[in-house]
Parts: sequence; structure tokens; C-alpha cells
Amino acid sequence: MKMAWFGVEEWLNPMDSKAKVNLGSSCVSAIKLNELFDLIGQDEDEFLKEFKYQSLHYHFGDATGSPRVKAGVCHLYPNGNVKPEQVMMTIGGSHANELVEMGLMEYGENCVIIKPSYQQHYDIPKSVNMETRIVNLDLDNGAKLDMAALDAACDKNTKMIAFTNPNNPIGNVLTDEELGQIVEIAKKNDAWILCDEMYRGMQSDTQTSILDYGYDKAISISSTSKMFSSAGLRVGWIVCKDPEMYEVFKTRRSYNSICCGIIDEIIASIEFENYEKMWARMRSILCPNKAIVKEWADKEPHLELIGDPWGTTCLIRYDYDVDSETLAKDAMEDERKILFVPGDYFDIPKTIRVGYGAFRDPEVLKAGLAQFSEYLKKWEK
Repeated sequence: MKMAWFGVEEWLNPMDSKAKVNLGSSCVSAIKLNELFDLIGQDEDEFLKEFKYQSLHYHFGDATGSPRVKAGVCHLYPNGNVKPEQVMMTIGGSHANELVEMGLMEYGENCVIIKPSYQQHYDIPKSVNMETRIVNLDLDNGAKLDMAALDAACDKNTKMIAFTNPNNPIGNVLTDEELGQIVEIAKKNDAWILCDEMYRGMQSDTQTSILDYGYDKAISISSTSKMFSSAGLRVGWIVCKDPEMYEVFKTRRSYNSICCGIIDEIIASIEFENYEKMWARMRSILCPNKAIVKEWADKEPHLELIGDPWGTTCLIRYDYDVDSETLAKDAMEDERKILFVPGDYFDIPKTIRVGYGAFRDPEVLKAGLAQFSEYLKKWEK
């Protein structure tokens, strides 16, 4: 089975270490292990003393995650009434997405994808010839979701409605009312909901989860990559309240991973148990940087910020006479080596995705954007 070329990942992976101005990252500046213990006020040496006796065998008892790490995930959904037996740990969020999408899909059914979105959500179904129906956000109207169009796209054969919230790449957040309407459409068609909540809570801990609506066919996916500035841990999770479908995912997981990394889960557990401090650190970086990027885009006559970003990235439309892939490649070939993601990789021409979370020092971000402004002058007529 041949998969579609994964634009975002295959563009960023080789370029990340080469960039001088890295606006491509969708992560918040990664936390170091010593910084983690300083942040939470725990004795790092005491932890390491105990850690050296840690068994590196499989999980004992439950391969879907240690009791500690699953209890930690439950704390992240205070209004969703999540129980440990509804949590399944995965090797990052991408593993979680794959498990759910491949586990849910059956021939003769369709899935409805709200775009733009992370490429997994529409190209995994396409790769197995599942009918994939697209509902596009209205980028000319603040990236609003046309609820009537979503309703019309669904029918009795709709197996899944999938979307990212906050959105990737735009960063906008669906309102509580909009999420409620999506749930009602899903209920009407007896469809599952896959809500990729990778960026939930990044700028507000009051942001609603899809699990808050009491619909047992709503599935939440997330990971430590964005919310906890720990992409290298490769710890993700699925929350599925339907016990039969949980078993479907578990069986598939037995084929492709068996269990997650013991060491990764221990560190993730510590982060979950101290999530308020972790999120406070994250927001102290994100919120000032978001304001800087917005001010920069507003001042650039050829750029337009789409929507209101509440994640780590934003989508910017431009009016230069060049496609976004060519623009991105040229910016990296320039002596300034400016990295961003072409909007073409989200099927949105004449746009770019700009990440602002990787800059711990706002002045470094400002300097990088100033260089970007200088570079863009070459495309002015």
C-alpha cells in the first residue's frame, strides 16, 4: 500500500537542523530534563538514583499503559469524566491517529474530514480507498465552519467525522456551540468523532474537549509533543469510552507496537502530575510570541493572518506571484535560511504556516521576522 507523500513531515525533517530562522516548528521550545525538575520542584538526583534500577521489560499487567501514566492523562480532562480503562497510550499522536483511523474504517462507508487538517486525517483513509468527503473551513470568513455543509456531507454510511481543534495549521478554535453542533450531527448519523486535540489548552486551560459532551462515540487524541514541549518522548494517547471499539484499537496496537516505552511513560507521568506548571511555562512562551507574529503580519502589506490562532502555528495568506512550495524552498536556499511550511502541503495555495512556539526569547523571534521581511522584498513587483 503506497501512501501519499507526507508534505509537512517530509519537508521539515531534513530542513529543521539547517534553518537559521526556524518558523517551521509546531512545538513549543523543548524542555530539558533538568529544567523539568527545577520547574516542578522535585529532586532530580533522587529520581535518577531510583531510576537506574528501573526494569526495561514490557509493561507488567497492562500493555496499554502503566496505571500511573493513564491516571495522569485522566487529570487532563477534568470535565470529561475520563477513566483509566478508557485511556490507551500510544507512540506519539501520529500512532494514535493511525490506530483510530484504521481501526474505525470499513469498506462501503465514508469519512468526513474538516479541512485544513493534519494530513494523516484525509490521506490515511484515501490510502485504503475509503470514500473521503471534505468540508473546507471558510478562510475568507475567519476560518468559520459551515455547519450546513458538514450536515449535508454526512449520511447513514458516515463512519467518522475527523478534525483538529485547535486547527492545524490555522490555530483557530471551534466554539462550544460549534462542537455541540458537530456532536448532534454525529449522533444523527450514528458516526464516530475523531477530534485531534494536540494543541488543546495551549493558550487557555478552559478550552473544551470533545469528551465534555457526553457522546460515547467521541474520541480524543493528543500527545506530549505540543502540550508538554516534549516531542522526543513519543508519548501519545487515545481516549475512547466505547469498550468494544477500545478493544478493536488494542488489537491493532498489538500488531504494530505492543506497548510504549517504559522510560518515556515514566517521564510523561511526572509531566502529567504537574501539568499546571508545565502549561504555565508553555503559555509564558506562546502568548507573547503570538502577539509578536500578529503585529508583524499586520504591518506587512502583502500578508494577511487568517483566523485567530490558539495553538503554536498560524496560517498567513500572501499576494506574491509565486507558489508556496517554491517560496519555501527559495527561502531556505537564501543566505538567511528561513524555514516555514508551504500552504500547498495543506492544499491551501498562496499561504504559509508560521510556527512561533520554538522561540523562548521573544527578541530572537522579532529578529527572525525582521529577516523574513527583508527576504520577502525580493518578491515585490
